[in-house]
Amino acid sequence: MQKELFVPMELVDVVPVKVTKITHEQQALLCLNSSLKPSDYYDSIKEVRQNPKQQCFEQDPFITAWNLNVSVNMLTVDARILPMPNVIYTNRYRITSGQVRTSGVWNCSKTQFHKPINFPSVWALINISSLDRDACEEFFHQLNNVAADRGIHCPAPVIYREYNVRTYSIRQIIDAIKEMMEENDDCKFFLVILPKDGNIRDQIYTDLKKLVKCLLN
Repeated sequence: MQKELFVPMELVDVVPVKVTKITHEQQALLCLNSSLKPSDYYDSIKEVRQNPKQQCFEQDPFITAWNLNVSVNMLTVDARILPMPNVIYTNRYRITSGQVRTSGVWNCSKTQFHKPINFPSVWALINISSLDRDACEEFFHQLNNVAADRGIHCPAPVIYREYNVRTYSIRQIIDAIKEMMEENDDCKFFLVILPKDGNIRDQIYTDLKKLVKCLLN
């Protein structure tokens, strides 16, 4: 009979296992098969548990060695809904759990902020999209209504500029906006409606960020 031999952990060396990397197609297939909805996982587990040919628990050597029993019935655990906290918007307005009819659903529409920040008295609306002025005015009315529901005062824009990307180049639009910013020192807030075209929109957005950063510095 051999005697037990104790070796320090520092002297133990584990030979690394060489694993062949999978290809990009195999990665995509793996993600596709592993990305299942919870309902699909439930159905797959239920199918295995209801099919004796797919179970074979009693033939598993590990289950036999540890003298384990595997039940084919799924475990059902009751869910727990966390209590709703009190949401305080102002000194006079708050939402409590008693005001919510459906458990777990909070109705926070048309609620005011605790300390809302109003729009500046002088601000500009710059239209670079295909919308006409009437559509922009309708957009402002909707913005004004939403702001009023949140306790925010939103006056009409003092400055309105409209640039059609079919008439002006991006460089001309940026130069015109820069000139307008320099001529109106009291205007510190600009709301820009970008065009729908993705490539033009991204280019104008990038140039606008550079312009604002340059003017702030």
